Amino acid sequence: MGTEKRDRQKAARSDAAERRELELKRRRNMRLIGVGVVVALLVAGVLFLGGEEANDKGTPTAAGPTPIGACKEVEAPEADPQQYDEPPPLELEEGIDYSAVIHTTCGDITMDLLEDKAPKNVANFIFLAEEGFYDGLTWHRVEQNSVIQTGDPDGQNGSSAEGGVDGPGYGIPDEFPKKANEYLYGVVGMANTGPGGTAGSQFFIVVHDPTRQEPAGYQPLYSIFGEVEEESYPVLHDIQRQPTKGGTVPVEAVKPVIPIYITSIDIVEN
Repeated sequence: MGTEKRDRQKAARSDAAERRELELKRRRNMRLIGVGVVVALLVAGVLFLGGEEANDKGTPTAAGPTPIGACKEVEAPEADPQQYDEPPPLELEEGIDYSAVIHTTCGDITMDLLEDKAPKNVANFIFLAEEGFYDGLTWHRVEQNSVIQTGDPDGQNGSSAEGGVDGPGYGIPDEFPKKANEYLYGVVGMANTGPGGTAGSQFFIVVHDPTRQEPAGYQPLYSIFGEVEEESYPVLHDIQRQPTKGGTVPVEAVKPVIPIYITSIDIVEN
């Protein structure tokens, strides 16, 4: 009897050990499954966040917006616009068809100069361009679906309200169009402070309605001296889309956050 009892106790201990081993295996398997689920979730999370990070690489950061289109952020080129005591001889050679290529940090703008329509304004523009007056100046006014403007020698605000100069030191005669409907997309006009020969160096390009069906709505109070060639429309489009500073001060609100420069202007004679 004693031997049988010992055998039964031994068998019971063996069964209990087997049950404990099975329970331990079950628990280990459950822990492994849990770890696997956590790892899977972490991997999925990393992949998801990685996708979000990739998307964010093309958006503005805390450092500020990036240029749009072909425009480039560059160091300010050297600028040295001169001041003149009197206007140059506003004369052109007969029989020559003039055009210009404005090299900018957004691309080249090719335009036909309208020597038959505004010969004195064309002669003035050619003089300043060949003098290097515009080299290094900014497009200080960018208004989407309206105008882009440049030619301010202090390169900042287009106004002499703070004591800066806003022209070459002289004024030129007005050669206004007869009708207001001539201010179409790509038309190049002289900015001024009013009739009476107040234009000098600042000029604007109309970027309203690229279909050229709808005029910009300006009164005929600005001399038109050029028209941008259609091949350069994409450059106009890029310039007008650049982010501007905004705010409540009008001359500051329309300044691009990243300056757009004229690097040089070539005059072409045909």
